[in-house]
Amino acid sequence: MPRWRRAHSRLRCVAGLLVATAIGCTQQPVSRTDTNTDTNETAADAEEIPSKFIVGPIPQSILDVKTDDDFIYDTVKTIAPELDGYDDVLLEEGLGLAYVTGRDGWIWKVDLKTGKAEHFVDVPVMAAGIHRIPGQKGKVALSCSRSDRGNYPDGGDYPKSEKVGLYTLDLATKEVTPLVTRVPQSADVSEPTVFATAKQERVRVDSLDDSNSRLLAVCNDVAVSADGQRMYFTESYVADGATMGGIACLYPAVTLSTTGRLWMYDAEDQTVGLVANGYVFTDGILMEGDGNGVEETVLLTDNARFQIHRVHLAGSKAGESEVIWKDLPGLVDGMRRDSKGRIWVTIITNHGPQLAWIHANPEVKPFLMEHLPLLSLPPITSLLLLSPDASTPLWYTEHLQTRVNSIAAVTPGKSGLYVANYSDKTPGLHRIDIPLP
Repeated sequence: MPRWRRAHSRLRCVAGLLVATAIGCTQQPVSRTDTNTDTNETAADAEEIPSKFIVGPIPQSILDVKTDDDFIYDTVKTIAPELDGYDDVLLEEGLGLAYVTGRDGWIWKVDLKTGKAEHFVDVPVMAAGIHRIPGQKGKVALSCSRSDRGNYPDGGDYPKSEKVGLYTLDLATKEVTPLVTRVPQSADVSEPTVFATAKQERVRVDSLDDSNSRLLAVCNDVAVSADGQRMYFTESYVADGATMGGIACLYPAVTLSTTGRLWMYDAEDQTVGLVANGYVFTDGILMEGDGNGVEETVLLTDNARFQIHRVHLAGSKAGESEVIWKDLPGLVDGMRRDSKGRIWVTIITNHGPQLAWIHANPEVKPFLMEHLPLLSLPPITSLLLLSPDASTPLWYTEHLQTRVNSIAAVTPGKSGLYVANYSDKTPGLHRIDIPLP
């Protein structure tokens, strides 16, 4: 845990008052008697407080295409009420099926015609992202993490044998195969750092052990190259006890911990290498090609800084991380392309003025880290549609989380949009059927 969390008690009291005022909370911090005799804390504590991060207004180009109504409330349909929370959806529309990565640790299979859902495969820990592997019929890549629910539904910790990591699943045989559960040691950095494809250091997976590597903390999303050989996956943050969802993942979001990483597994030589690090809660990934089916850039969501980056793997900008969108309405999660090449971006929850104020006033963070339940974000989840090159907003809508509580990802299909609902407060598989812009 960062040392700055142990800031001076006087600062915590002041911060408590400021946070309570900012969020309209009536609860006051616990009163104290001034018994601290350490006169050398003030300068040190000042240095340990995170720097300001200023969140600007939502870009006008996004507001210009915002719907006037609650589009999702008016149009969404819900099937498969057995589902109570899931992070991603894989469509097999030709077979009338969908596969859903449930927070209960199962891959669910859903009959799209009948709306019947059933447990399909119990995967190690919890599957978050799911993606087809081109050229390998019936095989998908899974990024798996520990859920904040623990070993659901029984509660408690996961067995040590069930590891976070990158896996494959054969939909025909239900065989689950681990690919990467350990990664090479790498230093934390404070700013986005990219390792161009030609300069990446890759290590054979079978050579990694306790002496030269560490276990993965949180594997969030996964994307696969056009030839099926390279699998990119995000490690949202690195911390003991890291989980998908829950209080644990609020720590990096509030502290703006730059431990988020992007990794790449090469199936041909069975190596893994660091592609980029220095991000705050890396989440969604989207591949971009050079016209010949080879990935030259990758779009990456910098969730807790409300940004989307373009990571340059090759070409004239190789080794650069370019912010293409900033000041987005909230915590930006997944990205998927539709049949027209357009990019659907999900915002799992809007940040509102509270989180922006906290980042602009980092002196409140030592107190807030000890009282995270005080943090309450607006009950709004959003969808943003971007042009194929990600430069232009085409459509934006906000939903008051009554029909779908937290949209983690969108999977465009022929019949409409399937939205992944990470919360268990609005159960079911949710689909938007009407013609889209």
